[in-house]
Amino acid sequence: MGGDSSASASDPHGADGLPLIWCTDCGTRQVVRRVSQQPWSAGQVFYCCPKYKRDGSGCPFWYWEEDYVDVLAGKNLPHGKGSRARGGKGNRDNVSRGMVQGESSMMGAVGMMNKEAELVGIGKELVSLAKAICVTAICMLFVLILILVVLLVK
Repeated sequence: MGGDSSASASDPHGADGLPLIWCTDCGTRQVVRRVSQQPWSAGQVFYCCPKYKRDGSGCPFWYWEEDYVDVLAGKNLPHGKGSRARGGKGNRDNVSRGMVQGESSMMGAVGMMNKEAELVGIGKELVSLAKAICVTAICMLFVLILILVVLLVK
């Protein structure tokens, strides 16, 4: 990863043909493309999570453009890293096309995580309901025992 840098407004469509993937560190936001404003790196493009903070308190996802291409290639995309070595914008288009397939599988994984979270929530509600039924049954049993004791004492 590179050094600290501030950024201008992000381009939501990913200029240069590189896809904007979901952050691989926090998984909660889509990566943004930014241009450095720092004197030592002015004009250089980098990609980061919107939750990234220079002080290290946010999400750590932050890459210069060249390193971001390697991250994309590391997702087993066709013509990823090898085509980058040959250079040219057409090779980035290959990475972009491969990313569309990768994003659809990632979106499927996100959908599965959402379903899993929903099922966990339903399970917790069922456990709470079962506890309430048990407490009610124990209270009713206690009342019935008290009634029985009162009848036997008379």
